[in-house]
Amino acid sequence: MPDTPDLYETLEIRYPPPRARGDPRPALPPPPAWSPRCPGCRRALGTAALLLLAVALAALGTLYVQGRGELRAARAELAAATDPLGPDSDGDSPSAAQRRQDRLGRWLQELALGWRYHRGKIYLFSGQRQPWAAAEAACAVTHAHLASVTNAEEQAYLAREARGGTYWIGLAATGPGGSWRWADGTPYSPERSFWAPGQPDSTDHGRWGGESCAQIHPVGAGLWNDHNCNFSFPWVCQRELSIP
Repeated sequence: MPDTPDLYETLEIRYPPPRARGDPRPALPPPPAWSPRCPGCRRALGTAALLLLAVALAALGTLYVQGRGELRAARAELAAATDPLGPDSDGDSPSAAQRRQDRLGRWLQELALGWRYHRGKIYLFSGQRQPWAAAEAACAVTHAHLASVTNAEEQAYLAREARGGTYWIGLAATGPGGSWRWADGTPYSPERSFWAPGQPDSTDHGRWGGESCAQIHPVGAGLWNDHNCNFSFPWVCQRELSIP
């Protein structure tokens, strides 16, 4: 078979001649901002990317430190509760001590799955939306209830963690004559309630009925608002650490 010349050996590249002064043809467009002819632009973009990365790392670091703090607090409290020399464990059998240790392991696992620890309780802020009754049923699956709030410190914690969102809590007008009750059986006290100004107002929603369920609401920086129980909102589950 006769030899054939290589394609690149026979390829002739013709470059345009240099433009003469006074040439009426339009000039070539300038290079784009990201071109190697604009090194200053590339440096600016690199600096902006580094700043965004630093901000993201700082935010992740803050969340990591907060999570580690919650885990340490839970470990300390539960370790004290399961201390074999503690006052509550006199006369406990080995099987009872093992149950407490198992419970400690479950709490720590749940914290890793998104529950938040605060002063002897763990809370789960849902990422879904459900009517009030369905939200309470979702909490029951995890052996919890919609959150009950009975003091200003806990109210401040929940309002802060809600970050301006709206969440069902465990208060509903299900008692005699439409009186308010907590889903977990905690006694309701008007003196220890945290309604927003003008609430509850029992607004009528027509065919949906009135407002009989409570929620943490952005109005009043996380104070309570009553709303129709059939509307869907995120919710907060709550469990005591002492529950077996």
